Amino acid sequence: MRSLTLLLLGLSLSPLAIAQGQPGDPNSLPPRAGATAAPAAGMASATQQRAPRVLVTPEWAARHQSLDKEDRQLRWIVGAEVNSKPDFFGRSGRGYGVRPVLALEWGRVHASTGGGHSLMAQGRERNSARGGSIERIVRATDRFNVSLGLSIDRGRDGASSDRLRRAPDVPVTARLRVKARYFLGQRWTASLGASQDILGKHGGLKGDARLSYQYPMSQVTTITTGVGASFGNGAYMRSQYGIPDSPAYGFAPFRPRAGLFETNVGVDVAHAISRRWVAFGGIGFSQLHGDARRSPLTLHSSGMSASIGVAWRN
Repeated sequence: MRSLTLLLLGLSLSPLAIAQGQPGDPNSLPPRAGATAAPAAGMASATQQRAPRVLVTPEWAARHQSLDKEDRQLRWIVGAEVNSKPDFFGRSGRGYGVRPVLALEWGRVHASTGGGHSLMAQGRERNSARGGSIERIVRATDRFNVSLGLSIDRGRDGASSDRLRRAPDVPVTARLRVKARYFLGQRWTASLGASQDILGKHGGLKGDARLSYQYPMSQVTTITTGVGASFGNGAYMRSQYGIPDSPAYGFAPFRPRAGLFETNVGVDVAHAISRRWVAFGGIGFSQLHGDARRSPLTLHSSGMSASIGVAWRN
């Protein structure tokens, strides 16, 4: 009975212990104070057991305290991007602009716009998960993470285009976003995200799926290719592509249904000019599908995009 009790006690302690190191092994840890020395070979008793080993050494604690301190440091990046992107509703089919590239990061929380967060670790040892707006990683392992974020949907102002003056506006709203990423290997990443209008502006639910491949040409240059697809529920599709049945609008009534509305493919390049400066750019192709393509608002069902920019980080 005593042997059985000691055996159960040993099993309960085993998750908290590590194996005995070899003599002279620098990675071996000394036994806890008061532990009984191991018996000589051939003299081991069934009632004697090896003392559990402590898991945390001073060296390990100091290293992880340093990493925790690094994670609590405030990091930021600021830059600008010149871009050309498809305008599915405009007569020219293209739109041009300049947008800021900004990001702040503190531990697992970051705020970003213009894809700034994905550039913070370019050419440095730390890896950075792609993200946007305000986001926090709520669950992470070596191959998987889940993040929760808040983003601003800028909507659509009909006054910005002569053709859309008699089309319904899409109001600005805030979206709550959840995103899951799975790292298939060192270079492949699959992601799935969903964002919901939380201000009651009839913005609905939008979903995104993406598969990307990251190829490091060198320690300072990375090429990323990816394919993606976007989905919307009925409320989202009606807000973006629908026309209410009203004489106030200059288009035929149209009530789109939920489903796939866009696919895209692209190539992005990021190059660390120095530890502080990063240059980046990319090209892409987007294609509308289903009711998004059939909407009376849509003049162009596909289009190319291109961008180039530079940013500075601390």
